[in-house]
Amino acid sequence: MVTLRVRPNSRYHKILRKLCDMPKPVRGISDAMLNRAFASPRSVQELAQAGLIRQRGWHDGPGGVWVPTAEGEDLCAKLSQEVDREPQTGRRRGIADGASI
Repeated sequence: MVTLRVRPNSRYHKILRKLCDMPKPVRGISDAMLNRAFASPRSVQELAQAGLIRQRGWHDGPGGVWVPTAEGEDLCAKLSQEVDREPQTGRRRGIADGASI
């Protein structure tokens, strides 16, 4: 297993968060969809080598989806709490600033 340093809001954390935010019964994202969303196949492989995600196969066919491991879920929860505790910097854009809803 490879040691990987995952920082809050890093690409690794964003991939983990996307996987962990899904309901457990339908959790999993294919390689193609992760590459489309993050354009970083290397990050996905590094997360897998570190044991934070694993590929789960389909019950009746080829291919599979990436799902977080228990270690990946724990790390994602810890990092997400750190992000939520950080003070917000700058000001958020509102409707008056031209942000769309």
